[in-house]
Amino acid sequence: MNTTVLAVALFSRLLNKMENVQALAQQNIKQKRVWEVDFLRGFCMLFVIWDHLMFDFTFLFSFSTPIGQLISNFATDYWNSGIRNATHDYFVGAFVVTSGLSCIFSRNDFKKSLKVLGVGLLITLVTNGFASEMGRGIIINFGVLHMLGMCGLVWAVLKSFNCPNWLVGVLAIACLVVGYYFQAQDLTEFVGAIWLFESKRALGWSPGDFWPLLPWLGWFFAGVLVGNLVYKNKITKFACVNEKYLSPVTFVGRHSLLFYLASQALGIGLLFVLTEVGLL
Repeated sequence: MNTTVLAVALFSRLLNKMENVQALAQQNIKQKRVWEVDFLRGFCMLFVIWDHLMFDFTFLFSFSTPIGQLISNFATDYWNSGIRNATHDYFVGAFVVTSGLSCIFSRNDFKKSLKVLGVGLLITLVTNGFASEMGRGIIINFGVLHMLGMCGLVWAVLKSFNCPNWLVGVLAIACLVVGYYFQAQDLTEFVGAIWLFESKRALGWSPGDFWPLLPWLGWFFAGVLVGNLVYKNKITKFACVNEKYLSPVTFVGRHSLLFYLASQALGIGLLFVLTEVGLL
């Protein structure tokens, strides 16, 4: 009898340990970052940084040295190339969609969005402050960070009201249709919020970088919808992939805000110094 009781007790303890191990494994899976989202965001951010660097070499500075002129000519050829024209909107769209998708993993959308918007406003102050020395071409009054911050705040409000997926989809389509329609009209005389639509007037107001709220809010909502449908369990869909081989790109994706800010500050600042001392 005692032997039977002891065996039952040992078996019960073994089952409890197995359940604890299984629960811990499930917890580790859920806590593991969804690496493919970081990778896509990092890949798109590298394109954004590259594109801005080519813009700086093409429009912001005059180069007096052979190497500076060579790089400037390359940047100009790239900027006007069919490759950029064919790929730019796809990279930009993927970046905004990924930013919206990432909201599903955010603990506090309000805090995150205010942080992004705050950094954008800091860039506005800095670029306007140096415009007298470096020209109006560096001014960023409503760039990618302003746009993403505004999109995040709009979504945070909708999320607080438990916005259903079908409504997110409807809003995404509406923003895309309205945004692209008015973009085609080029509302130069639009007297409302200049950052709402793309126009020649808006591009002149924020020449260094300009991302209007519409239609990009639509792509942001599309990303939110994809996240809600595909990543509702917040688990990677590619667990079999060894992500360490992609870690340089995923690292950029995890710290995309820092990389964007550093590329803007260091890129423009370094080019300014190098041209002033005659090295470029």
